[in-house]
Amino acid sequence: MSLRIRLLIAYACFGIFVLAIVGGTLFVQVKNDRTEDIERDMMNQLIHLDFALTNLIDEAKSDISQLSENELVRTTDDDDFTSFLNANESTFEYNIGETEQGIIDILNGYRTTHQYVNSVYMGRENGTFVRSHPRAAPTQYDPRERPWYTAGKENPGQVVITEPYESLTTTDVNIGVVTALVGEDGQVYGVVGADITLNNLTDYMSGFEVGYQGQMLLTDDDGTILAFADTEFLFKNITALLGDTAAADVMSDDQGYIYFENESSSYFIYLNTSPELGWKLAIIVPAQVIKEEIQGTIF
Repeated sequence: MSLRIRLLIAYACFGIFVLAIVGGTLFVQVKNDRTEDIERDMMNQLIHLDFALTNLIDEAKSDISQLSENELVRTTDDDDFTSFLNANESTFEYNIGETEQGIIDILNGYRTTHQYVNSVYMGRENGTFVRSHPRAAPTQYDPRERPWYTAGKENPGQVVITEPYESLTTTDVNIGVVTALVGEDGQVYGVVGADITLNNLTDYMSGFEVGYQGQMLLTDDDGTILAFADTEFLFKNITALLGDTAAADVMSDDQGYIYFENESSSYFIYLNTSPELGWKLAIIVPAQVIKEEIQGTIF
């Protein structure tokens, strides 16, 4: 073999070696850069969603605080308000007086002007209950035993968010935004609040387009699913959706992304924890979509 041919082979091998090194380095660099770009995009969307969601809850808190200061709502003359303590569903009839009707008009005015609010209500220490609109069924009902009343009574002077709780007369699962009515003597004599159903919360979140075929997920700080496209999972623990390992990773991380697989597919979960609400916001994206996005950039 001539020297010229040997040199050409040597140059060719050296060129292939350099191209392999450069190509491999660029492959890794482009892959890492695109992965970081996607994560940054997802984090920005989650932060934007958290800002909007926090504003929604803060607005509800402010509104409930104002309702609790309304002179008519604060009346202590509540002996004639509607009571369901001994209600018989087949014979019950509403007998609403002028003062109670005025309060109902105020509560319903708030409900009808706030898209994601399901109901607005007030319970009193004597067991009476005033609602923005009639209950689905006039069954026996003691507001003092309900989670929303307990949360308000135990936190006088504050507007609080309840844990999710089930309605007694419908299939709704609600989150209450409530505050206590406190008299001049410092004693609680009632609680006023508004409910947002988990279905309404899901509808609210579905208005945000996240791209990459992503699905929005919202849980409270205990892992109870508050919003998800598949409403079958609402009010269930996140483990029902993700399994024990992935759910534990989501709940233990404040921000970032994790990869998980189930029997049929694999996914990336991008997550962020709301600083004010303490809730977990996440976007679940099919891993194949992310891989194709990265590979397209590399090629």
